[in-house]
Amino acid sequence: MVSKYSKKASENAAKKPSKNRSSAKKADKETFRTGRAGAHAELIDRRVHVFVDDQNLFYGITNHEKGKGFRIDFGQMLAEVCRDTEGNVCPVASAYIAGVIPDDDSFWKAAEAKGFTVRRGYLGSGNRSKQDDAFLIAEIVETVWSQEGPATIVLVAGDSDYVPALMKSLGKGWRNEVAFINRGISIALEPQVHEFRTLNAGDFELLRK
Repeated sequence: MVSKYSKKASENAAKKPSKNRSSAKKADKETFRTGRAGAHAELIDRRVHVFVDDQNLFYGITNHEKGKGFRIDFGQMLAEVCRDTEGNVCPVASAYIAGVIPDDDSFWKAAEAKGFTVRRGYLGSGNRSKQDDAFLIAEIVETVWSQEGPATIVLVAGDSDYVPALMKSLGKGWRNEVAFINRGISIALEPQVHEFRTLNAGDFELLRK
């Protein structure tokens, strides 16, 4: 049975024009690198569990690449982060996204419509987001302990706060991947991750009509 997550990811992957063989090889070389995590156990299948820190990703992109007008195409992002090194879309077992800004129900409903389970935090003192990353950490740990595995965790964040959760994943024999932009990845993640992938924000930018 195809999960709602896999169906959404496959639909959005199909919308994107395919690259030729030579450019695909070049992209693979540039965008994937190996982390320092020890070998994972044999995986039960190709399914992935995706966890997106929206604030971490959004501000990384708007502060360094695209500016404040950038908006995420959630469906295309899901399709991008669950691709393997050959460009194939892996089945998505679950997908979570957490964030605070904007405080706009329609924004988060758009994420839900593309297959994400939304976890919203709040703004604390100094306009700092609270609880959003804690939600994702809890979901990662719960997934590793309650879902069939070992399988693959795909974390879309570069924050060192996720190290303890990824350590739990490693302890259960799971595979850890990080998909993020080309800056803002903490070196503390290196020993906990099997593979890093650099995302191109233009591949999942919402283009206004």
